[in-house]
Amino acid sequence: MTSEQASLKKISGHINEYDFAELISGEVNLGSPTDKKDVIDLQHRSHSVKGGTWWQIFLYARSRLLTNTIFRGLGNIADLMIQCIDAFPEDRNDYLADKQSAKIRLQEPMRLLKQEIEKPNIFPALLEKSLFNGGEVNYLSILPHTLPNTLSIAEKHFHVFSQRDVVDLLSTHLEIQNSRARNRHQMDAQKVIFRFNNRNLGEIEIRTDSPTHYREIKWRVHAPAIFGILTSNLESVTLANQQISVYGTARNQFSINVQAG
Repeated sequence: MTSEQASLKKISGHINEYDFAELISGEVNLGSPTDKKDVIDLQHRSHSVKGGTWWQIFLYARSRLLTNTIFRGLGNIADLMIQCIDAFPEDRNDYLADKQSAKIRLQEPMRLLKQEIEKPNIFPALLEKSLFNGGEVNYLSILPHTLPNTLSIAEKHFHVFSQRDVVDLLSTHLEIQNSRARNRHQMDAQKVIFRFNNRNLGEIEIRTDSPTHYREIKWRVHAPAIFGILTSNLESVTLANQQISVYGTARNQFSINVQAG
């Protein structure tokens, strides 16, 4: 790594991507902020690199859903997400003055969105689009939440999963529901909830918390729970450098040697 690259690594906020790239002799992909291809390996395959406790899978404004061709090809997903956004008035001050009306309007499209996502042909495609950019990304490479970004590269250990295994496992293990009110100040069906073993581990909701992030739809998941599903259902091998574990079908695809196919 050159001194210029090291400086960029420190200030970019993408230290895990740079550390992972160095460990596999790959390259960080300096694409657009929305590009999920974080690192390109020696086989010219791409990795989405994730760490931390919560992963933001997507955050879309209405305009993005109108123009995103892949999302618009997923059944009625894009249109239903737009309907959820449109439940809220364009002026945030109007929403703050009457939150109850917006929450009532949100219930029907959010219920329909849940029903659409849980269709067997839709949920795997939504996962592939959201996590792997419609198949453009080959691997999900994870630094567990127990290993913070601030560790030195020598102390980090990454876990590599294939696109196919991630989509197959999550689409068959996660239960999809609508949220339920927990007190008199809440209302049912304000979110789509993803559950496993009777625990919520992800949610799709409309952001209303600030003028900057208003009328945006967000999907986030609890990283340790997702990591647990993947690691408990797939066999792994640890590569020679002892800092990379490779799981499931990725064992036959990924290598830190350039000769691999």
